[in-house]
Amino acid sequence: MYEAYWKLNQKPFSQRQDPARFYRSKAHQTALLRLKYALDNLAGPGLILGASGTGKTSLVKLLTADYSDLRPLIRIVFPAVTPDDLMRMIAAEIATCANVSPVSSSGNDGVLREIVTSLRRLTSTGHRTLLCFDDAHMLSEDALLQVVQPLLNLAESDEPSLLTVLLAGQPVLSAKIRKLHQISERIAVTTTLSGFTAQETADYIRNSLLQCGGRSDIFSADALQRLFEITGGNPRRINRLGDMALLVGYAEQLGQISPVQIDAVSAELMPAVA
Repeated sequence: MYEAYWKLNQKPFSQRQDPARFYRSKAHQTALLRLKYALDNLAGPGLILGASGTGKTSLVKLLTADYSDLRPLIRIVFPAVTPDDLMRMIAAEIATCANVSPVSSSGNDGVLREIVTSLRRLTSTGHRTLLCFDDAHMLSEDALLQVVQPLLNLAESDEPSLLTVLLAGQPVLSAKIRKLHQISERIAVTTTLSGFTAQETADYIRNSLLQCGGRSDIFSADALQRLFEITGGNPRRINRLGDMALLVGYAEQLGQISPVQIDAVSAELMPAVA
């Protein structure tokens, strides 16, 4: 709606950005390097911690974009189900990617065997499956022990290229994992994502505008600082406030976004982004 007014060729603050446009803050770049190290050395599963909206899922997508053989990406986006249902959900997703028959076994042992069959088929075609648990802090202790642990055993088997496992969740996940030594001792790398700094927030906004064909100064310097203060540098909040600020600026036919618009938009959106 506002793109033509600001001379943009697309929305700069979409929640579903192309990995090529991913802004690599210092925290994100450090996390990416750690994960790549673990992958390159087949060191074991990775743990990605961060508050909601800090870019955990985007980081995983960037990782798969950088590794052409790290396919398919199996994302479990709602893991708060029973262990049996979770195991069958994973098996079904992998079977679909491997183009094999749907899961027919009953019991975790049988389902796990079907997972191995699917993974071997994918590996034979040059694929290395990445299984990522989003919102892994929602996994129950039973699910961690009955589902995640067997999959970690599989990832550490004599066929280590079959499967790579990532657990991404809010910081409380770390404490939950630490209680389960049989899992915590296997975590190869733990990385924590934080919000952008004030300078990174300003750079992110300006770069996003330039990448979409716009001016880098659509937001005033004071507006950028105010946006950082309100969002704490949280990328998801920055995107939401930035997007709505551009809409308000268009509606009011402004030449530049000021702190006034940031405050006005924040008053409307903060209940939704808090």
